Amino acid sequence: MAIDIAYCGLDCGACPAFHADERLTMDERAAVAVKWNAEFGGTHTAADINCVGCTHEGRHAPYCESGCEIRTCGMAKHGATCAECADYGCDMLAGFLANVPDAKANLEARRPS
Repeated sequence: MAIDIAYCGLDCGACPAFHADERLTMDERAAVAVKWNAEFGGTHTAADINCVGCTHEGRHAPYCESGCEIRTCGMAKHGATCAECADYGCDMLAGFLANVPDAKANLEARRPS
């Protein structure tokens, strides 16, 4: 099964917000909102827990919509992911990938030959 990769290499399908309106009840979405509020701060509600995937047009998880610098950069450069960027490995991405080896592996697998 193909996975939906964010600009940074994360698997969007592993996020509880990914197509949550189709997969989760409102109570389950509310539980995710409570967890995210405790972990990351914020005032998320059940209605906020829904996302079409980082690189797609439509609704995004709150942080991804307005707080993710990597997504903002990727959108500006119009690549499918950071793997296609001429600046691949920039300081912003490298700092993130140092803590998320799965995301790095996803991007490395998509690097042009």
